[in-house]
Amino acid sequence: MKKIAILLSLAAFVLALASCGGPEADAKKMMKKIEKYTEVAKKAAEDKKLDDKEIEELKAMAEELDKFEEEMEKKYGEDEEADDKLKKFEEENKAEMEKLYEEFFAAIMALYECEGADKLDL
Repeated sequence: MKKIAILLSLAAFVLALASCGGPEADAKKMMKKIEKYTEVAKKAAEDKKLDDKEIEELKAMAEELDKFEEEMEKKYGEDEEADDKLKKFEEENKAEMEKLYEEFFAAIMALYECEGADKLDL
């Protein structure tokens, strides 16, 4: 359960970047990381069974997302200029971001239904 909370907070982080700062390039980088995690999670969940290799890959990607989130918090914490830039970025990319989050959450939920999901510490 702890891991799922972390993953959900990561998804929210991209939206939160718009309100707590960060340049567009880093927001795009976070979106790419979430897209990649989503792709890997969907593929892993296709057969409804997670093997050790898939579990390790998903864990490593989740850790990478955690680390990137921490870096962004330190880097942009209360930067008002970055906040304005990301609000504009969010407005311009709203549909894409909504689609990304829908797919991300669906992929995470699909992992719950897999044999071996307990090894992910979701």
